[in-house]
Amino acid sequence: MTKHALIIDLKGALLKPRPFDIAHKEWFRIMAELIKDYSINEFSFLPDYFVHVQEIMKKYLGDIDIKSRNAFARNIYAMAVVESIKKWDVVDDFAEFLRSIKKKYVIVLITTAPTAAVNGILEKTNCKDLFDLIIAGPMEDMPSKKELIELFIKKHAKPLFYIGHGDKDIVTCKELGIKTISVNWVEQGEFKGNFEANKVEDLKNILERFVIE
Repeated sequence: MTKHALIIDLKGALLKPRPFDIAHKEWFRIMAELIKDYSINEFSFLPDYFVHVQEIMKKYLGDIDIKSRNAFARNIYAMAVVESIKKWDVVDDFAEFLRSIKKKYVIVLITTAPTAAVNGILEKTNCKDLFDLIIAGPMEDMPSKKELIELFIKKHAKPLFYIGHGDKDIVTCKELGIKTISVNWVEQGEFKGNFEANKVEDLKNILERFVIE
């Protein structure tokens, strides 16, 4: 890459969490209907809800291989997210800012969400033009964000910054030696980046300090 890369987070930076929260609960509602066990809905409120996903899939599909279970589960989630997403879920000023800096940087989206969901989200929100490169998770696997970022670094180079909501991905990037910018324009995150941006203008000012001619 001749230009430096900026890795962008999807949820909490470019998009508000609303559609993802709806899809999360919708996934459990759909599975409760399929299995006819409505107690499943209660799992959606648990902080460790994910441990129950494979149990639910085994109950519905039987003891088939884990890749098939993952594909089935993630496909339902992908459809629920795409159904829920609306154009007003986009942080518009951030989207416009990304468009304005594409000549200076390679804009990269890295997300563990399945590719089908990501493509649908970007199409419905008119955001597909924002990114030069999209790395998303396969439907049949559950890769970590760290694995996907490491794959990017191996194929390209370390990005100039990771820009995202202050969740555990900020910590992951710091561990990988990547400078981070935590953005708070959707909500305050748990972890702080090397730099913080409360509004898009703050982000612009941070990047201008690292302009490489």
